[in-house]
Amino acid sequence: MSTSRGPRQRLVLAAAVAVAASVVIVTLALNRSGAEPSAIGALAQCATLSHSTTAKDCYSDAIVKQVNPASDPTPVLKRVDAMMTRLGSYPAANCHVIMHPVGRRYAIAHKITLAKLMNYLPRTDDPGCAAGFAHGVITAIAPDVLRAGPKASQATCVQGATRFQRYSCTHGLGHAYMRFYNETLTPSLKLCEALGRNAAPDCAQGAYHDYWLAISGQDRAERPQDAQDSARDLCASQPIEFVLPCWYRAFIDTRPSGYQTSTPQDLQRICLQTTGLQRHGCITAASVIGSSNPLTQLRVCSQMATTDMLACIHGTKVQNLDATDITDQLRVIDRCSWFAGRVRTGCYEWLAKVLAVTTNGRFLHTGCPHVASRRACERGARSYNHALITFS
Repeated sequence: MSTSRGPRQRLVLAAAVAVAASVVIVTLALNRSGAEPSAIGALAQCATLSHSTTAKDCYSDAIVKQVNPASDPTPVLKRVDAMMTRLGSYPAANCHVIMHPVGRRYAIAHKITLAKLMNYLPRTDDPGCAAGFAHGVITAIAPDVLRAGPKASQATCVQGATRFQRYSCTHGLGHAYMRFYNETLTPSLKLCEALGRNAAPDCAQGAYHDYWLAISGQDRAERPQDAQDSARDLCASQPIEFVLPCWYRAFIDTRPSGYQTSTPQDLQRICLQTTGLQRHGCITAASVIGSSNPLTQLRVCSQMATTDMLACIHGTKVQNLDATDITDQLRVIDRCSWFAGRVRTGCYEWLAKVLAVTTNGRFLHTGCPHVASRRACERGARSYNHALITFS
C-alpha cells in the first residue's frame, strides 16, 4: 500500500506543523510570565486562532479558569496582563473587551452585589485587562445597581482608592444600564444624568461603549432595535453634553481589524464634511484609533489644521503612561510646545489633567513645576476630579 500523501493531505499536515510550532513559540514566551503551566498551554492555543471572535472567546474561557478561584482577583489580573502582553499586539490591545465576559462570570460565581462590589473590583489603575474585568463585574450586577438607584451606585463608586478607579466604576455603570435596558440609550442616559454633572458624561461614555460593542457584534451585546450604525447620525441626535462621549469610542470597536490612523489625511478623510462639535468629536475618535504611542499621535496632531489640533490632542493615549517614570510623562507634555496660542494652552491643560488621573493627583506637584506653561498645567491637573469625557 502506498504511503505517499496527496496535495491536500500535505497542506493539512503543513498547517498542523505550523500551528504546533506556533504553540511552542508562544509557550516559551509565556513561561517567563510566572503563570501555571495549564494556563500557559490554554492561552498559547488561543494565540493560534485567526478569527477575532473565536480568539476572544477562547481567551475569555481560558482566563476565567485562572481568575474564578481567587477571592481577590487583583494579583491574578496582574499576571494575566503580563501574559497577554507577551502574547503579542492583538491580545494586548483587545484584553479590555476580552475581560468583560470574564468579569461577568466572576461576579456570578462569587455572588457579588453592589454592597460587596468594592471588595472585588481590581485595585489597580490598569486601563486594559483589569478595567475590562471591572466593567464586566458591574455589568453582571446591573439588576442590583438599578434597584439601588443612581445615588447609591455612585456613592459606591466614589469609594475607589484612586481617581482612575472611581472613573472606571462610573464608566461601568453606563455598561450596566445599557445591558439592563437591552442597549437602549434613552433610559440609560437618563440614569447617567441622575448621577450628577461630574459623573454623567463618564457614565454616558460607558453606555455608548456598550452601544458600539452591540453594533459590531462583540461582547455578546444584543444589537438594539432600530440601531443606528452611523456615528455621524447617532451622535448628531444626542444631547449636547453627550456628543463627545458618543463619538469617543465610535471607531474603536467598529473599525476593520488592525486599522490605525497614521496621518492627518486619515483623520480628515474620516471626518469629511463634519462641523462644529460633531467635527471635534469625530476628530478625537479618529485620533483614538491612531498609534498607541502618544508622542507619535501628538506629531500627527501638530500637522492638522489649527481648528482640529485640540480635538486631535484629546484622542491621544496619554493614559498609556500610567506606569511610567515622571521623565516619560514630562517628555510627552513638553510636546505641547509644538503648538501655539489657545491650542498650546489647551494641550497643557488636557495632558496635565490626564496625567493627574494616571498619577492620582501627584502630577500637580511632581510634574507641573517642571513644565514650561506651569499655570496651564496646574489648572488642568487640579481639574482631574471633574468629568473626564474623552478618556479610557
